[in-house]
This record gives sequence, C-alpha cells and structure tokens, in this order.
Amino acid sequence: MIYFEKSTILPVKASELYRWHMRPEAFETLTPPWEPVKVLQRPLVLEEGSELHLQVPLGPLRVLWIARHIHIQPGRRFDDIQVKGPFGAWHHKHLFEPVGEDATCMRDSIECSLPAGSLLDGLLGWTVRKKLQRMFDYRHQQLLNLFDDCTETRENSEK
Repeated sequence: MIYFEKSTILPVKASELYRWHMRPEAFETLTPPWEPVKVLQRPLVLEEGSELHLQVPLGPLRVLWIARHIHIQPGRRFDDIQVKGPFGAWHHKHLFEPVGEDATCMRDSIECSLPAGSLLDGLLGWTVRKKLQRMFDYRHQQLLNLFDDCTETRENSEK
C-alpha cells in the first residue's frame, strides 16, 4: 500500500471550506493544468454513494476512473474510493478540522496501491508519492490563494 498525506492551515471556517468543496467547479479548480483530466459525469449533489466519472491519461491511453463518495460528514469530511480506474485500490479522505474560530486544518490522506499490488508498490511507490506531492502542493496553494483573497476582501470591507 502507498500512503500520502498533505495538511494545510487555511484562514476559513471548516463549514465554509467544506461547502466550497461541494461546488460543481471545485474539482476543476483544484486540478493542476498539467493533468489533462476530463469530467465525464458529476453528481448533482455530493452525497453518500454519489459518483464522479473521469477520463484520465495513463501513458498514451485514456482510462475511465469512477470515484464513489463515502463517509460524508457535512462540514467535516468526505472520502472518495475508486470503483473503477487506474489503481489497484484508492481511498482519498478529505478532512476539515477546525483550529480556532476562523481557521481549518485541511488534510488530504490517500491510501492506494498499483494494479499489480505490493511488488509494483515497492518498485514504483516513490513515483506515485512524488506525483501526488506535486498535485496536492498545487491544490493546497490554490485554496490558500482563494481564501487569502477572501480574507483580504473581508478585512477591507470591515474598514
């Protein structure tokens, strides 16, 4: 199994950050420009059992990735697991933990494995972690930029 985790403190309430993640355009906003992922079908509402269908590159091929949403705790958490896709297994936890009145520790925690299991995980796990690190550095920076801008706008409107 391959493990990856990224945490960032964001200047926003957990409930507000969670609501932002429920927006239809959230996935595209957080997808790095170098990842040519195409949304084929998205749920109208993110709820227990809803699915997101994606087309993702795997070398020269395009692969269908179906992610099912589970463990939904409004304002605090939602997970996605791979139903079909490029991994042997995939479980992504999105956690929103309040750290004060107007701040949240957002943590992305991923457990995954490659199709051939532990042999490939051992040989290629470092490349998967490196790719995840780059992708989630981008995602968390996007959120920092977005919510830092919101904080500045709020502060300016209060003056």
